[in-house]
Parts: sequence; C-alpha cells; structure tokens
Amino acid sequence: MPSIPARAGGVPVAIACPNCDHRLQLKAAKPGRYRPRCPACHEAFALSVPAQSGAAFEVLALPSGSLAQTPLPRGSAGSHVLALARTAPDLRSPSVAHSPDPPPTPDTEEDDEFVAPRTEVRGYKIEKELGRGGMGAVYLARQLSLDRHVALKVMAKRWACDPTFVARFTREAYAAAQLSHPNIVHIHDIGEVDGARFFCMEYVPGRSLADVVRANGKLDPETAVGYVLQAARGLKHAHDRGMIHRDVKPDNLLLDDQGLVKVADLGLVKTPTTSRADDAVAGPTSGLGSLPADVTGAGIALGTPTYMSPEQCRDAAAVDLRADIYSLGCTLYVLVTGRPPFDGTTAVELMTKHAYEPLPPPERLVARLPAEVAAVIKRMTAKAADDRFQSMGEVVRTLEAWLGVHHAGTFSPQEEQIAKLEGYVAAFNAAPAARLRRRAVAAFFGGTGLLAVLLLFFGKFGWACGLVGLMVQAAAAYLVLNGVARHGHLFGRVRQFAGGLAWADRGIAAAGVALFALLLWMSGVFWLWAGFGLVGVGLAFALHYRVSCKADEQRQAPLRACESLLRRLRVRGLDEAEVRLFVARFAGRHWEEFYEALFGFEAKLAARALLSRGGTAGPRETFAAWREPLLTAIDRAVTARMAARDRKLLRAVEQARLEAEGLARADAAGRAAAQADRMVRQADHVRRAEFQRVRFGPTGHAAMPVVATGPNADFAFAPEPANRFGWVVGLFVGPHVRAVAAAVLLAACAVWAHQNGMVSGAEVTAAAGTKDLAGVEQALRSTAGRATKPLAVEGVPPHLTAWADGFNVGAAGLLLLGSLCFRGNLMALGVVLGAGVAVAGHHLGIRTVEPFQAHHVALAVGSVLCLCAYRTGSR
Repeated sequence: MPSIPARAGGVPVAIACPNCDHRLQLKAAKPGRYRPRCPACHEAFALSVPAQSGAAFEVLALPSGSLAQTPLPRGSAGSHVLALARTAPDLRSPSVAHSPDPPPTPDTEEDDEFVAPRTEVRGYKIEKELGRGGMGAVYLARQLSLDRHVALKVMAKRWACDPTFVARFTREAYAAAQLSHPNIVHIHDIGEVDGARFFCMEYVPGRSLADVVRANGKLDPETAVGYVLQAARGLKHAHDRGMIHRDVKPDNLLLDDQGLVKVADLGLVKTPTTSRADDAVAGPTSGLGSLPADVTGAGIALGTPTYMSPEQCRDAAAVDLRADIYSLGCTLYVLVTGRPPFDGTTAVELMTKHAYEPLPPPERLVARLPAEVAAVIKRMTAKAADDRFQSMGEVVRTLEAWLGVHHAGTFSPQEEQIAKLEGYVAAFNAAPAARLRRRAVAAFFGGTGLLAVLLLFFGKFGWACGLVGLMVQAAAAYLVLNGVARHGHLFGRVRQFAGGLAWADRGIAAAGVALFALLLWMSGVFWLWAGFGLVGVGLAFALHYRVSCKADEQRQAPLRACESLLRRLRVRGLDEAEVRLFVARFAGRHWEEFYEALFGFEAKLAARALLSRGGTAGPRETFAAWREPLLTAIDRAVTARMAARDRKLLRAVEQARLEAEGLARADAAGRAAAQADRMVRQADHVRRAEFQRVRFGPTGHAAMPVVATGPNADFAFAPEPANRFGWVVGLFVGPHVRAVAAAVLLAACAVWAHQNGMVSGAEVTAAAGTKDLAGVEQALRSTAGRATKPLAVEGVPPHLTAWADGFNVGAAGLLLLGSLCFRGNLMALGVVLGAGVAVAGHHLGIRTVEPFQAHHVALAVGSVLCLCAYRTGSR
C-alpha cells in the first residue's frame, strides 16, 4: 500500500495488525469507526479515527470466527457492542491505542447479521424495523391471533450459533415474561425465526425518555422525579422477584401516550441463578478503549458505560440491585440537567470516571434545582454501594415524599377530581346511541324469543327453529363485526384459541359443524336457518354501522377527557394501581364498561376483585354471566397450550447447551426435559401467586416467589416421572378418540330418529294445522309410543348397527362431548364406561318396574358414572 503522511504532523507512521503483527501504513483517515482487513492474515479488526488532529488512533482485535466479520457499531444511542470484557484490571490504565493506522475502509456494507425475517413469522406479520443493537434487531409486528401491534426482538444470527448464549437468552427472557406490572414492558411470547430466537414484547406507542431529553432539553424537577418514580416502581417489582436489570438508562424507559413510564429491555436481566460462567465473554479482554461510550455489552448484559455503577464496571456478574439504583440515579441526573454525569469518547474512559471521579454536582448545572432532588441524586450515585439507598423501595418512598404522593392504598382524591370523573362516566353511559343500542338489543332478543315460544306452542316447529337461528346468527355476526372493528377482548381470545388448534382439533370442529348442519337438514329446517341467518347478518351490520359506531364516536370525548385527568395524576407520581383504583371506586355503580374502555378487560376483573372485598363492586355488566365463564375456559386452554409449547422450546435449547458442553445426547435429553418441566412449573407457580396477590391482596404472603432460571436452579419441584400407562390409556380414550366417538354417536342417533320419524314431527304439525287439538294430542301419543326399529344402513350388516336403537345413543354422545372440558386418565376411563352403559346397558338384562323401562335405567346409571368421572378430572 502506498505510504501517505498521517494527519499527525504529516509523518507516515506504520502500525502492527493486532492479529498477526503485520506492518501497515495509513491510506486515508476520516474521523469515524472502521473495519479494515489485514492483507497478510485476512482478519478484520476495529479501527477508531478521532476527530481531533494529532489524537491517537485506536485499534481493537475482534474475536475470531463469525464475530471477526462483524462491523463496528454505528454509534447510535441504541447500538450495542459485540463483545466487552467482563473485568477491567485497572480502569485508570486503559489499553494504549496505536498510532496512525492501516487503510481504513468505511463500513457502508449491509450487515448480514440483521437480515430482516420473513414478512410473516409464525403468527406475526412484520411491518417495519424499529431499531437494532448488538444482540439483535427490533421490529414492529402485528400479532395475527390477537390483532394487536407488538415489538419483536430477534437475536442476531452470530449469537444464535452459540448454544450457551441461546439457552441463557431463552431462560431469562422466559423468566422476565413472568413479570406483570404497569411500569414494565411485558414479554408476551418466545419463539424462533429463521434459526434465530426472538421474543415478542408489548409495543409501547410513544417515545423514550432519551428522546424527550433530546427534543426538550432538561425537564423540570417535578416531572423528572415523577418519571423516575414510575421507573423505580417497575424496577422494584423486578427486584422483589429476584431480577436485576443492569442496563437502566433513558433509552430503556419508554413513555407512552398516557403518561405511563415502562421499563424496557428485560431480555437479558440478571436472576438469582445467573452464574459467572453465564456472564463470561469470548474474546480478548483488552481493547475497551476503542468502544463507544453509549453502547451496551450484549454478550454479557454488561450495561451502558454512561450509566454503569462502579462495581458493574469491575464485574457485572457480582452486582446486586444497588447497581440499578446507581443507573437510575444517573438517569435522573440526565433528566434534570439535560446531560449525562460524565463525558467520554470510550468505554474505559467513562468507566474510569464512574469508578473514581466525583459526580459533578447537578445544582451547578441547573439553577434553582431543589436541594432535596440534588441530595437524592447524590445518594443514588454514591461510589460505594453501601452509601446508596439499599433498596428500590427506599427510592420509591423518598421520591413519593418529595412529590407529596401518599403511599399505596392511602390516596385521597380531591372533590374536584371526583366530580370530574363522575361527569365523564355519566356522559359515557348516557351517550344516546349507546342507550339506543341497549334498548334495540333487548327488544330484539326479547321479542324474537317470545315469538319463537309462541310458534312452538302452536306447532310451528320449523319457524320457531328459524327464529332461534336468527338470534344465534345475528349475535355471532355482531360479535365478529364488533371484535374486528374494536379489537374486542372476547373476539381476540376466541381467535387466538381457534388459531392455535391442531389440525386434528380443527377437523373435529369441522365435523361438528357438518353434523349440526345434517341435523338441521334432517329436521327440515336447514333452509329456514340459512334464510333467517342472512337476515340476522343484515341486522348485525345495521346495528354495528348505524348505532355502535356512532356510540363509539359519542363516547370518545369523555374517555379522552378522563385520560387527560389520569395523565396528570401519573405525572404527579401517583402509582398506576392507585390511578385505576380511583376510577373504579368513584365511577359509580355502573363503572365496568367505562373502566374496560380505559384499561381493558383483564384490568377490570382485577379491579372488581379488589372492590368485591370491600362490598362496593356494584352490579356486574350485562354479559358477564356468559362472557366471563367462556373467557375463563378459553384462557385455561390457551395457557395449557402455551405451557406445552414453552416446555418444548426450553427443552430444545437446554439440550443443545448440554450437548455443546459434551454431554451424551440421551443424558442431555433427559436433563433438558427435567429442567424445562421445572421452569414451566415454576412459572405457573409465579403466575398463581401473582393472581392470588391481585385478587386477595398481599395479606398472608410474606414474600413474592423469586424467578429462578439457571441451569442449576432448584425450584423445589421434582421432575414428573414418565407415565407410560397414561400414554396407553390416552391412546384409546384420549380427547380425540372421545370427540370422534361423540360425533359418531350423535350422527347415529340423528339418523335413527329420522328413520323412525322421531324428528320431523310431520303428523303433529299436520294436526296442528287443522287446529284439531284432540288430533294433536293423539299424534303426540302415537309418536311417543310408536315401536321403533334399530338403525339400518344399507350395505352394513344389521348386527353392526343394532346398538343404535334409541335416544340413549345421543345422550351418550353428549356425555362424551362434556368430557372434553376435563382432563385426566381416570376421568376418561369413567366417562367411556358411563357412555357405554348408557348405550348398551338395556341389552344387559336390566330388570325394571313400571313405568320405568330398561333404557331409562341404563341412561341414569351411565349419566351418574359420567358425572362421578367428571369430578375426578381437572379443568
């Protein structure tokens, strides 16, 4: 390469390649970071060219393998370093940078580590990229099952090649997913795309506190403290469950449109079982001097040097929750001053200042900064961890005291605030279109149901069935329309449940629909159902677009006004639980629909549980009697399905890790299965404890369960032994077998009834048409007492269909269908036995007395057996 003068004094200076010591000379040197490649060893290395003339150039040897091909970080606030040393032996003596450097090639090529995944990813549709960092890229996506926006964080492919890192990523993301708090970004799901792991997070529309500072400069102390107080509550929730964030900074504190601050980036937290080996870094331990100051160490969740505590600079694996307190104090410093506590161009420079230099007093940068706020910042950022607040709870109480916010459970709203809330609720409930909708729905179902009963009384069986179909299909069409337009909770959960069904379950559902259509056809009311169904769909469209949409428009004004009131309360530092409880308590007796419109269905259930303990819940909404049991059943099924999928995912990553450590495949599979089972059961334990805390209060709970995730975590749960007998039983009486048997029994009963004239009721209808009541009575008696023949199918030997000779067959099918709501081998055996007695018991020589007959006794005995079996099953 030609030799040209270096910028420092115009003298050509050669340097050595950090990989092979090959001498190189400078070719061009514009300020920036580059990734040149040595012509001798063909290895890439990192080069940093400073903007100051005469300043030292810096060189970093990149790790070998896939990391050697990785471009340097672009230096954005959200970027991440690819590898950082866990320890710095002497932070006051950073690595010496080399002088003028090799021919730098600007890093303008596309980073193949962040190739966007497919447009659709296993239930998600990717819409755009939100950002990227050292661990991966974040995409805005739509979750198809629930029709909602989410954020997908996809692991970079270079990390996906490391089984140990993948296992840690999956374990700790799964542990973070168990955290549920209004001030924490919730992790919904974990999965795999294009060979790389991802996790699905709550999407927070808004901006980070770093964006707020960049746009507005420093914030007023009260607003800044209010934001930090919300973040401290979220971090306290994580700390109480044994999780340490280790990367608290303004970029990871998201402010949504409602003034709610949420702590983000919980994918690689430190849990009680995070070992030192988990925090180890492959690659050289030198070269920290060339790393940007505003990036996060991805491989070890080291943190961002601008906000790292002194002990975290020395050893990220040994920190405790007080490291988060230090980082949160630095964040508060930035919010009130508009600048970080220390400036520097490299990681080591900043880490050295955090470890050894005193904090520049914030009151020198901000005139009239309250002394109490400055004192809190200084205590939170004390060099020695013992000199800081010792828990995030202390931070919360101190900030609450300065803001004048009462502790949780003691908030007493002002009369003006209560009056405003009552006015908003009254305007919401009194919307003219909403009142019209309630009256129209009540009139439709009341009038149609009454007319159907009258028609049935006068023998118009077909028309009565048609009106029932009108009500059912109109309600179903309206629920679909309303769910799609308003993203209703019920519709979303039903779609999630249906979308996750296995192909066998979908086949059973399709067979059930076909069987129902067959019953309608055999009853002679199929076309009436279809015709009335079209009318019902038309009525649903009219109600939705002419009434419901107008009601939503009329209700927007009070909802927006109430959200503005609540936003002011949040900025003042009021806890989110207190904000929601304030609405529930003072919204009047008919608060539920208004509350659900503000906070969602699940939040409404939690609020109702709290109010019910005090006897002030008020009347439940109109549809609670049928909607909530249905949602409970769906949630139970979805939770069980997701637990099975998570268990499979965790087992796969743990097995890959164990095999990479040299364990035999069979041993690795066994240990991975036990580990996955323990983690899923621990997660279920955490969720149940959280539910008990929300519903029944913290009384009686000394401490919340700690989330444990490590490969050696002891969850106090023994792995369940393999149940081979249960597998064999399930093969013969499992849910799919019982579903098919139920369909066969119901179909056989329908065909038998049709062959024997037991369904259509033609004679009864004809007699009723002549208004001959005596004839109607005689027809009913003749139908009831008519001798019947067993089911006969052309081409099938009679002895194979002789068992279908009464309505007992249909009743047995219904009993089998009911068993699909329960689980358990003993339950399945008992139900199959009971159904068998109901079908064939009267052929076994049962002796009865008048007026009871043998098939009556068989049905009674079989039903009792099934009901007893239900009691042994679990939902």
